[in-house]
Formats: sequence, C-alpha cells, structure tokens
Amino acid sequence: MTGSTPRLGVALGTIGLPANEWLDLAGELAQLPITRVWIWDHLMGRGAPERPVLEALTLASAALARHPALCVGTLVLDVTKRHPALVAKSVATITSFAPGRLLIGLGAGGDAAEHQALGIPFGGSGERLAQLAESVAIFRALLEGDPAARVTRAAPSGRVALDGAASSPRPAERVPLYIAGDHPESIRLAATEGDGWIAPITTFDVGLARLRDEEQRSGRAAGSVSAVALQELGRDESLAETPFGSSPAAWLAEQRAVGADEVIITVRSARDVAALSAMMQR
Repeated sequence: MTGSTPRLGVALGTIGLPANEWLDLAGELAQLPITRVWIWDHLMGRGAPERPVLEALTLASAALARHPALCVGTLVLDVTKRHPALVAKSVATITSFAPGRLLIGLGAGGDAAEHQALGIPFGGSGERLAQLAESVAIFRALLEGDPAARVTRAAPSGRVALDGAASSPRPAERVPLYIAGDHPESIRLAATEGDGWIAPITTFDVGLARLRDEEQRSGRAAGSVSAVALQELGRDESLAETPFGSSPAAWLAEQRAVGADEVIITVRSARDVAALSAMMQR
C-alpha cells in the first residue's frame, strides 16, 4: 500500500460457512496486507434455514483469540438487536484480551424481516436512528474514562436509560466507532461523534460530500472521520468477477480519487480468499 492508496479491509461472509472454516479463512486473511477482517451482523439467512449463520460478536471473540495478528471490525452491529450496555460489556471483555484489535461498526438496522421472524421490534427510521445515537453515547460513556465512574443518563427515545451503571474493565485504548448508512442523520452522527463512516460504493460520493460538510460544521478538523466505501458481492458473483478482481490497483486508485480513506471488499468462500491472495501477490 502507498500513501495514495486507500486502506483495504475484507468482509468475510458469515452465512453458509461453518465456524471452523470461517475461522481458518480469517487466519489466511490475517497473513495478507489488509487492515482488518470485517464481520457481517446477521442472525438468520434467507430461503435455506439449514445454512449456518454465525453471530458477529461471538465470532469476533473467537477470531481474535485464535489469530494474534488479526484485527476485526463489525459490519455492522444493528443497534435494534442488542441492548447497548450489554454490547459495551462484550466489547470491553474482548478488548481485555485483544487490546487495539477490535473496531465496532454500528448501524440503525436494515432487515425488517429478520427482526419480525425473531420477535425483535424494528420500528420506523426515526426511532431506529434515535437508538443509534443513544447507542453511540452509551458506548462512549461505558468504554471510555474512569472505570470507577458510574453512568446515569436519560433515554431521549424512551428505550434505554442508565441509572448508576458500572463498567469495569474498560479498554486501555479507545475503541473506534464507525457509523454506517447514507441517511442524513447517520452521516451527521458519523461526522460529529464517529471515528469513521461506512457507505455502499453506489452512494458513497454523494454521502461523502455531506459527511465533510457536517464534519466542518461541527468544528472537527477536516478528515477527522475516516470515509469507508463498501463493495458487496452480488448473490452469485465471485471476487474475480468484480471490478476489484479485474484490476485491483486501478480500482483502489479510483476509490481514492473519489475520496475513500478505506475500502471494504467482500469474500464469501475459500475460492474467493485464494483469489485475493493470488491478486495481492502479483
């Protein structure tokens, strides 16, 4: 990688791979010059209930314990699925044995059918965006600062209030929080409170302009928030068939030209991982 090339992360699919195979592939990816492996947040697949679906935080914990050279990120935790104080405790526990290697990506939820099937309230976009803002505030309060401090805060949305919450241990290093989504409120939250912003490559350039405007308006230094472009695979597409697969260097340069600080590409199989390894060796 050069200074003009965006940092490269790899999202390894969590649907259809048994846990040991996923962990083995993550170990192979850890040997490549990438920043981290990103873990999708799904609890169910679609159309084939017998296919394995691996939970993100459990998988992150196992991967970090097994592979000391690996860094991981969540792509992205739906704040509608989990109590934020419980997630903060999980993050603090993981970082206690893998300091500096976990990044948390958060989003306002995007799979209404999955929520309905599992009996989890989904809510309208305004409610979910309010939950996203609350989760960020709770994570900051419980993961940063004095571990002896207790946290009391109201819940503007009425969902989560803390009354003397304790959280120890706390991470020795700041855990980066990336906010995903192209909704204006998600972008504003990323610009004002986040360490990074993630958006699909199809909407990235439009959202980036808003991100930098909001960043400037909030008084943060230009470029404080890392802008991440996500390239997903089509349902039956292999990595070799993507624009990245056709010409990795040219594709990365193109993403840098539109303002991406980081990019995430998707792999789903051992074949994709082998193809990526071959591409990066050339």
